[in-house]
Amino acid sequence: MAWSVARDRGETPVGAGGRTSCAVAGRASAADAERLRVARAVAVLGAAAGVGRVAALLNTELDETRAVVSELAAAGLIVGECRPHPELAAPVLRDLPDEDRRALHTGAAELLFREGLPAATVARHLVEAGDARGSWAAQVLLEAADRAFDADELDSAGTYLELAYRASRRADERAAIATRLVAVDWRINPSCRTRNFGRLKAALRTGRVPYPELPMTVLQMLWHGHVLHADHALAQLRRSGDPAAADRVEFVGAWLRYTHPVQAQRHPWLARARPGPESPSPDRDSPHRQAAALLAGLWAQRSPAETAAAAQRILAHHRLTPATVEVLVAAVDCLLHTDRLDAADAWCTALLAEATARRAPTWQALFASARAETLLRKGNPVEAGGHALAALNLLPAEQLGVWLGRAVAVLVRALTAQGRHAEAAAQLERPMPRAMFESRFALGYLRACGEHCLATGRPEEALRHFRRCGRLMDEWGMDFAWLAPWRNDLAAAGLVSGQQRQVRNLVTRHLDLIGGAEQHHTGGVSLRLLAATSDPLRRVTLLRRSAALARSGGDELELATVLADLGNAYRALGEADRARPPLREAARLAETCGAEPLLARLQVDPVRAARETLGDNGFDALSPAERRVAELAALGQRNRDIADALNITTSTVEQHLTRVYRKLAVARRTELRFALASRTETSARTAAG
Repeated sequence: MAWSVARDRGETPVGAGGRTSCAVAGRASAADAERLRVARAVAVLGAAAGVGRVAALLNTELDETRAVVSELAAAGLIVGECRPHPELAAPVLRDLPDEDRRALHTGAAELLFREGLPAATVARHLVEAGDARGSWAAQVLLEAADRAFDADELDSAGTYLELAYRASRRADERAAIATRLVAVDWRINPSCRTRNFGRLKAALRTGRVPYPELPMTVLQMLWHGHVLHADHALAQLRRSGDPAAADRVEFVGAWLRYTHPVQAQRHPWLARARPGPESPSPDRDSPHRQAAALLAGLWAQRSPAETAAAAQRILAHHRLTPATVEVLVAAVDCLLHTDRLDAADAWCTALLAEATARRAPTWQALFASARAETLLRKGNPVEAGGHALAALNLLPAEQLGVWLGRAVAVLVRALTAQGRHAEAAAQLERPMPRAMFESRFALGYLRACGEHCLATGRPEEALRHFRRCGRLMDEWGMDFAWLAPWRNDLAAAGLVSGQQRQVRNLVTRHLDLIGGAEQHHTGGVSLRLLAATSDPLRRVTLLRRSAALARSGGDELELATVLADLGNAYRALGEADRARPPLREAARLAETCGAEPLLARLQVDPVRAARETLGDNGFDALSPAERRVAELAALGQRNRDIADALNITTSTVEQHLTRVYRKLAVARRTELRFALASRTETSARTAAG
């Protein structure tokens, strides 16, 4: 066979030629068999091959092996001291029976392990052998899996762990391996229907999950709403304390109160494990200890500046790993809760990029959802909807578990703000996990349902959703404005229903709870809602305060809404000149945000407001040529089209528009359309014809 390989490569094997006899043929056949045997051993050992190792693997004399290796080298089948030619492995191993091939790899694994070669090298042979026997083999596979996992080589890590699981004969060891297999799966396929997740649940029922893995197991079970299994894990955590995992237990307690309050209420002992912001800690640098203190600070009403600074420290000092995903999500959320929108957006962008580079769709979905919520808070529903949709497309909906509620809520709110009500309704038809309504994600989802109902003319349904949101927050002990300003939502629905007294009571109560309008971004919304129930003079005062807060908070959509109300309030007082700037800015911001419902409302007003805000003098100041160009531009025609219609050059059109913008005090075509809305339709026909 070895010589046939050489012949296939167009070479003349050593000793091939001359007269032959039966005896010579017999000796040649035996020699060829030995050469083939050595060649196969070299091919199996690969880069780790050496004369001594080949001899040991084949249990032959060193000198005899060296002689055969020399012959193979002369035939060009071995290069260097004893390395297989790149084209050697496939031909010499092609006809090797599977049983013999597995035996060679098993022998190679044992040999290389005894010589202390790296675990990855040994593990490769165990995988090729398809079998691992002995405790040493399991330990090698586990070590190789750890290295592969840390290097984001998840397929290799899963292969090593699966072989170690099958090789293990001890139930405790198999349970420990099952937890690691789920950790590998979790980054790319966080499903509760996999074989590995079933193994983990079985290990949990029998109490064999290692104590250090129980905190993560709790979070994995709650992700999919397996409440009873989470209860088993928490019970085991309580019984068998381990100081080495104390910081993770503290984080689980704080995290459950934040994300799964019903579960936290069922296990009040977790409150004793929750540290205060200044609690002593043996490990101040532990990300879990720091994140537990951070979340505890939200309930303790720490100042926003302190909370934001603590969140920034966590994000700056701890990298993204399977153990810190929830920690970093909590830190980003705290930036969001404290109105540090730019910082939250920057960290979401960075973490999303890292998750993408490391091919971890589960992490991508988490940070894409967080960024979508941040962008929505910044008044950018178009981009917010895009990121929310991306999060939903990264994984099947069922794999997102209760976290599905966050992405869907943001997407529905973003679509509603854009006036895409049919698409929002389609998203609300998605089946949601029942367990989601026992998590904080229910709050955002209920708000999204309410906003959609309100925008589509169903205020009573909206009130029902908002009331349910408030009721849950009260039951869970989570009635915080930073989490969900449900009183403002109820007030908005009450305005549509004409319940002005109730609106005033709700927004006043909200302002009292946050300590004043300037203490939280929701205070500006309260002022806007309160203005709608006030007399014209007080309305302007309240709206000006609300606009200042919206501007400083960075929410462009809220600012556009307030400015539209402010412009209308000025007009109600007969102050047309003061109404013009806020209405123009509101139109510009609404267009930038893609807020079609607000744009539609503003387009109704300019028909009447064009004369009020600009007056006839502005339009009359235009020359006939400028007037014709302005009217066609207001219809959305391009400069080239206007030039063709009026038989002038494009340069002349540009000059006319420059003067039009200056005389009418507008900055773009959108504002020009509003300014001329009362005249455009009739005059344009004359200009074009």
